[in-house]
Amino acid sequence: MASIRLAGAALGLSVLATLLGTTSARADAAWFESGDVLLRNDLMLLNDAQIIRLPITQWPIPRAAVRYALANAKPHLATNAAVSQALDRVRARALGLAQGTPSGFRSEAYVGAGEAGLLRDFDTAGRESAELGARAGYDADHVAVQVAVTAVASPADDRTLRADGSHVTFALGNWLLSANTLERWWGPGHTGSLILSNNARPMPTLMVERAEARPFDSSLLHWLGPWRFTFGVARMETNRDDIDSPLFMSWRVVIMPFDRIELGFSRTAQFCGKQLECNLDTFGNLIAGNDNVGIDATAANEPGNQMAGFDIRWASPIGNLPYAIYSQMIGEDESSYLPAKYLEQFGIETWKPYADGAILQGFAEYTSTTCSANTSGGPYYNCAYNQGRFNGDGYRYRGRVIGYTSDRDAENYALGATLTRPDGTVWFATARTSRLNRDDFNDVRNTVSSVPADYDSIELGWRGRLSGGEVGVNLGVEALEPAGGARSIDPFGFVSWRYRFGH
Repeated sequence: MASIRLAGAALGLSVLATLLGTTSARADAAWFESGDVLLRNDLMLLNDAQIIRLPITQWPIPRAAVRYALANAKPHLATNAAVSQALDRVRARALGLAQGTPSGFRSEAYVGAGEAGLLRDFDTAGRESAELGARAGYDADHVAVQVAVTAVASPADDRTLRADGSHVTFALGNWLLSANTLERWWGPGHTGSLILSNNARPMPTLMVERAEARPFDSSLLHWLGPWRFTFGVARMETNRDDIDSPLFMSWRVVIMPFDRIELGFSRTAQFCGKQLECNLDTFGNLIAGNDNVGIDATAANEPGNQMAGFDIRWASPIGNLPYAIYSQMIGEDESSYLPAKYLEQFGIETWKPYADGAILQGFAEYTSTTCSANTSGGPYYNCAYNQGRFNGDGYRYRGRVIGYTSDRDAENYALGATLTRPDGTVWFATARTSRLNRDDFNDVRNTVSSVPADYDSIELGWRGRLSGGEVGVNLGVEALEPAGGARSIDPFGFVSWRYRFGH
């Protein structure tokens, strides 16, 4: 894909603005990790009630960012019991009251077993049929360390021992410098992100992120509101079908210029690797966007593959009703310095509080991974997640797409709801229907379906506490009907138990 020069320039300016806007923060190097559906729903509810202002479409979230938002909260706007309970839960998490003290040593054990469904979402639990893990960590004022080790049975990528979820993070002023294998999720979607999600296993990454999402002090930039910034460079796998051991670079800026609007701008790049040049010229051409073969690059010196785009979440754009709309648009190409050949996602959320403090939150979501699927110039099949340089494994890591879970050329619809009780117990249900790999009968690069297929699923789940630990249960049924083949209907599910010692 061609790079997005305008997005690169905007992100470059944001880096400069970050440097100029850095202020001292309370040192806190801990993270709230991706997949925490209870915390995500609570933070969305508090944002929508205008109690806090915190960009939450970028995970993991620094604990310092949540603490800063709480320190500037407006609790008098908690006009019903559900919002009050959500505020109490977030306070307990941010201050360490719910899961141990915010500093010192901590440890936990984890066990999970089952069969995961074909498609993943924000809080999908397991990856393999059996998993046994342990974590040990230490949090202090300026450093947080977590060592996570998981042994799995019959892994799809032949890695039986994994360090996913590990990190070493230092707090320097309002910066977090981190070496980690944390899962990331960029965007407002519930069933996936088009550019960076938890569908693939996390890559080992060196990352810098703004700790507190405080607004600029400058009157010129204060209107941007609370904002977050992250930049990371990761190493991909060694043996690939295109370029071995490439680097994966990622940028994201999220702003809240108005109380109920969150805007995100994202860009990722695959470059370098054993078969490619890797020097300052390569990096400069990548940043500048000089990677359009036949325009400003040749097949011999094309530096890499890039994707870029934006997303928005807007609560109650008309009236003051309990709903929000959101969208993500990610370009696989460039035209006139702007993203082109978009992948697209649209969704709507709604919620209903109850007098006892419970909250019911629901969503409807549409996602297309076909380039320009709904435009007069498209659709362009076999476009997404593959490119000239990276035309084998492409935009994938260890056998799974880094972006949306259905891989390319799919049309996906989903309905979902969660019911959160005052004690933090969560019930959820999700129904999905998809048309996978819509045009190709021999797409060997598609990791979900090599032929066109119809997919349907229903999943029910529960998150709560049992026997002193945290329990997750997912149960569902899915149907897959390949073109020209028989329809198969299979159950799936996963059960996990996590126990934190000494808390």
